[in-house]
Parts: sequence; structure tokens; C-alpha cells
Amino acid sequence: MQRSSRAFLLLAACACIWWQAAFMAPAEPPATGRRALLAAGSMGLLSAMGTQPASAADFFGLPHMPGPFEMDPKEAVVIGDAGEASVKEARAKVVELQNKAESALEKITNDPQADLTFLVEDFGIGDLRDATNIINDIMDDKTAAATQRWQRLMIQAKYQWEDDVPFPTTKRGVQKPRGEKRNERIINSLKNYISGSKELLQFF
Repeated sequence: MQRSSRAFLLLAACACIWWQAAFMAPAEPPATGRRALLAAGSMGLLSAMGTQPASAADFFGLPHMPGPFEMDPKEAVVIGDAGEASVKEARAKVVELQNKAESALEKITNDPQADLTFLVEDFGIGDLRDATNIINDIMDDKTAAATQRWQRLMIQAKYQWEDDVPFPTTKRGVQKPRGEKRNERIINSLKNYISGSKELLQFF
């Protein structure tokens, strides 16, 4: 009700401003009048909305609309044999890689200078892509579009941390500690990867 009242007040304020501009505005250069009108409209908008930001959907009370590649895993349609050995192996590989990411996240959380090179050496994008492709292949087209979205996000997260995991070195090859911003990027990419992996595993 509060938002509805604010919206109504905003519309009323705008209508009043336009009416005044059309019938009661004093003679002045058009550009100045437009600037004054826009300034007044902006002030009315800020006053009506208050200081709390809101998305368009939230402002108008609309529910979140999923994107074209978003899907509730409960609505997944599996057309292949999820019990096939290759599919089980693919799922096991995804779980294994997720466990490594979780281990790395725990290490860097406890020790900002923890050695995480095992992620780069053992955690190959090829293994991830092969395993997730097998999962994509047992889904119908709509579901596969959703699992492929998580696949892309997971691969992107891996690329991101592979750039930051190695310790920086000087031109003379002297190893330096990772900086705060570097560690922050690693942590964020690991969290994104783990979140995506968990979502993917819910599809079957």
C-alpha cells in the first residue's frame, strides 16, 4: 500500500507539473523551462520513491521473471538414461571437482596465502567440460539450455581463479604474497563455481 501511495503521488505530481508548464508557465527560454521541468520531475521522483532502491519488478509488485535459460531443477526433463555408467561417472566427476573447490575455499579462508596451485594442475577445464556435456546430453532441449548455462558459468569461474591462484612474481622470479583484492577475486570465483555446481547437480 505504501508503494502504491507513492506511485499515485508521483503520477499526481507529474500531472500537476505538466499542467503548469502548459498553461501557467511564465515566459522564459524553452531550454531553461525544460531543465526546470526535468529538475522538478526528478525531485518529485526521488521524493515519492524515498531512499530505498527498487527494481522495476519490485516497484510494481511483479514476481521475478526467469530468463530464457533459467529453470527450476524440479521441472527438468531427463530423456536419457541417468543410470548409465558414463552418466554416473560424469556426476561423480562433477562432485569430485566441487569438493576440490570447496577444499580450496576453506584453505584460502583460513590462510590467505595458502597454496592453491593444485586447482590449476589437477582441476582441468577439459574434465569439467566433458562431464557436464554428458549431463547436457541426457536432457531435453529446454532442460539442456538450463544445464548448459550452469556449465558456462562454472567454466567462467574456473578461468577467473586460474588467473589469480598463482602467486605473483617479480621480473627476477621472486615470489610475492597474493594481495587482498586478488584473494577476494579467488574467493568469489570459488563461491560462484560451488553454487553453480550444486545447482547443476539438482537436475538429476
